[in-house]
Amino acid sequence: MAQVLIVYHSHGGNTRQMAEALAQAVREAGCAVSLKKVTEASLDDLRAADGLLLGSPCYFGNVSAPIKQFIDESSPLFGKAELEGKPGGAFVSTGGIGGCGELALNMLVTAMLIHGMVVQGLRKGGHLGPLAIGAPDQRVLDECQRYGRQFAALVQRLAA
Repeated sequence: MAQVLIVYHSHGGNTRQMAEALAQAVREAGCAVSLKKVTEASLDDLRAADGLLLGSPCYFGNVSAPIKQFIDESSPLFGKAELEGKPGGAFVSTGGIGGCGELALNMLVTAMLIHGMVVQGLRKGGHLGPLAIGAPDQRVLDECQRYGRQFAALVQRLAA
């Protein structure tokens, strides 16, 4: 069974809610899920996963420091093909409209692309990944469900 690692940082609980919704959708679509707070995740988790979903709150137009540190600490995997070709995806929560959540999503997607990961966008909704403004409402939770199912299908195709 394909294994998806979901790593997130959540200060107020909004990003955690999104991570849990994504985990549920990915499981329902047939993948095993390892849901971890960023402080619990390791490079070995990254190596073992068939796909990675990475989530952060948006702080000042960027990801949180713990997520940035996790990305920085993944540099030993760069150029070693350990992440190359693996599916990756992103999700973000921000405090308000105009909170620059798209910039944080872009940062996460860019880091995955630099590692050579495969990132599939959403045609409807947040093109770079789910984005909540404040607490995730039903629209965001529905988008997490769609994104999770789509991501699981990609992981299963590439892991086969």
